[in-house]
Amino acid sequence: MPHKAKIRLPLCFPMRVSSLALALLLVPLAAACNPATNEPVAFGQVDPSEFRQPLPEPRLQKRSDAPAASRLLSQLASSIRSARFQIVGTEMASRPQGQIGAQVYHLDGVLTTRAPAMELKPWGVSEYDIDGRGDFIVVGSTIYVRGNTFTEWQTIAAGDPYWGVFADINPALWVGSNESVLGEALLDGSPTWVLQLTNEFGLRFKAWIREKDGYPLRYTAAWLNAKGSTYYVNALYREFNTTVQIDTPEMLNRGVANPGAPVALPSGSVTVTEVEFDCLGTTSRRPATHDKFVLLTLAFVDTGPGQVPVSPDAWRLYGDGVNGAAPIETGSPQVLRAQVLSPGDRVSGAVVFEVPEDAYQLITVGHLVGATAVMSAGLPILPNGTLPCT
Repeated sequence: MPHKAKIRLPLCFPMRVSSLALALLLVPLAAACNPATNEPVAFGQVDPSEFRQPLPEPRLQKRSDAPAASRLLSQLASSIRSARFQIVGTEMASRPQGQIGAQVYHLDGVLTTRAPAMELKPWGVSEYDIDGRGDFIVVGSTIYVRGNTFTEWQTIAAGDPYWGVFADINPALWVGSNESVLGEALLDGSPTWVLQLTNEFGLRFKAWIREKDGYPLRYTAAWLNAKGSTYYVNALYREFNTTVQIDTPEMLNRGVANPGAPVALPSGSVTVTEVEFDCLGTTSRRPATHDKFVLLTLAFVDTGPGQVPVSPDAWRLYGDGVNGAAPIETGSPQVLRAQVLSPGDRVSGAVVFEVPEDAYQLITVGHLVGATAVMSAGLPILPNGTLPCT
């Protein structure tokens, strides 16, 4: 029989989104490498050689007439304004009998050099994109990191020994205290100068700079974890001098709040006070077959000094089986309506979403004026094999 179920108590549950800090633990493989081929690999295509870390390097030829490293870096600085790149490496992956293996990962990014900035896309295809930003952003000398798009941003010092490896992918930071040209190599069919550099914090890395135009083609750096294991970051560059804009992330998200916990707004707060699912609907609108309605009751309070805009359209729902569902109109008098609150005002109403009946682990996100409200929307746990609308 169709039924309704509701819950008013705060819930907490694990989110099935990847942690950037965990995902970026690169597992080294055999140090021995076969001679590298000079045949280029399509951007984004996995090549078997990628399982050997660091990436196989093209044969290096010593050149007595090599230009000075400072001259090459000066040419590079004048040649590029922006670039797109892809990090290629390995990450930990489970294997049978609890063994730890590795799998290749590709992570795209973009950078600018004239106003130094860089951004990596969210880690993993399963992560929900709530704001169109990555989880690692560098603007100037500040590094911004978050575990996933639902969590708040943290700022990291530019000299951090771990995150600095990724920040140094930007050629704007390649002027260091120790620079040398190791020789010449053929990379993807192009003659390149191979540089070894050390940044201001002592990190050594290699860079391959194309001779004909001064463009960077590759970056490789190694770092040690707390247990002394060596890990590698390889970046391959593409698409130079396209239009790129990387802004400082909006620090409006304070992390996931459970039902019953208010989220602070510039002039008040908003709270999820009730979560329920509805398999019946109203006379105006019923859920489609194998769907259910999720009703989130939101309570807004304006404590001053300014006004609090209330807009149901500002909210989206995420979770297993749901990726950014927008509110729907059901004709119910309990639905939250758009309005503007003044100091002392309170209003409560439901925002309704239609989702698959087996959707669970739900999170609602409100992009509000002066705040991004991220709130758990947990629902009753039913016995295995039981769906709410059967």
